[in-house]
Amino acid sequence: MRIECTSDDLQHPAATAAEILLLPGRAAVLPATRTLLVSDLHLGKAATFRRAGIPMPEGSTQEDLARLERLVARHQIRRLLIVGDLFHAKSGCTDQVREEFAATRSRMADTEIVLVIGNHDRSLGRLPADIGIDASLPFLDEPPFHFIHEPSNEVTASGRDLFTISGHLHPTLTIRSPSGDRISDRCFVSERGLLVLPAFGSFTGGQRILPTDGMRLWIARDDGVVEVTRLAQLSDRGSRR
Repeated sequence: MRIECTSDDLQHPAATAAEILLLPGRAAVLPATRTLLVSDLHLGKAATFRRAGIPMPEGSTQEDLARLERLVARHQIRRLLIVGDLFHAKSGCTDQVREEFAATRSRMADTEIVLVIGNHDRSLGRLPADIGIDASLPFLDEPPFHFIHEPSNEVTASGRDLFTISGHLHPTLTIRSPSGDRISDRCFVSERGLLVLPAFGSFTGGQRILPTDGMRLWIARDDGVVEVTRLAQLSDRGSRR
């Protein structure tokens, strides 16, 4: 699914129209630079729960890293840009989790990896030096884009004039039919000048999004991306009657 940032979205004098490709697997690509965008992997979250005495199955970190590796290979990615919350917590950043990420990184040796630091990443203090992150930044401005983890956190004046791509919200969407059936899933959310990515990690919660005027919504599944803006609006109106 392709969306385009037009002149209506871009006010920065250096900005021009740019294309974003929304991918199955809860990721996006900037075709012009072959940059893969993901957010909110929360690696080690299950390990964090296990350390707290809450039984959780293993495997979510390995599965998410394998999915990430496939996307990088399939789209011949030059740069992986993680828009925050690569890891979940210091307690879950175990030797095993670090080794699994480092092994995945070694198989993507030709791909630069940049992390825009999220609130969970900050809780780790300093990122492990041996996992292969090429750069970590509080935000990144690359006209026409402004990358930042939390969409409401306006760090720079220039960023407010660019098209913002963020994460953090873990957006989800529920659509109800007149018969009472419903589907709920993660979603991409776009408003004027902003795209919020769905959480990439398998073991993450979600925040329900209510459609508003001017908002566009896409269901984000592993097997496809479908725009559901009109369906979401009709469902929301029906639920309020």
